Parts: sequence; structure tokens; C-alpha cells
Amino acid sequence: MIIINKKKLIAISSLLLIAIFAFTFQKADSNKTVQTVTLPVSNKVVVLDAGHRKAR
Repeated sequence: MIIINKKKLIAISSLLLIAIFAFTFQKADSNKTVQTVTLPVSNKVVVLDAGHRKAR
């Protein structure tokens, strides 16, 4: 019979969370950035609207 007390349960869950975070950071680090083409925007107007205005 296996008995897991509160102290062991906290230790096991902490190690599991650390392993998950380490895997997540390793996975995110493997993505490489790729240079993209930039288009000229001279003589153009760019308008950004947040869209938070309430309708009347």
C-alpha cells in the first residue's frame, strides 16, 4: 500500500510543474525569427481604431 502524505504530494507536484515550465521554455526558444519583406508606406495614412466606443 502506498501512502502519500501532504509533504510528498507538494514535492511531487512542484517537480511536475517545474518540468512543465522547463519544457515550455525550451519549446518556445526553438522558434526562430524569419526576416519578412517590408512594404513602403510613404504618402499613406494608417488609422488605428480601438473600437471601444459605446453605441448610442
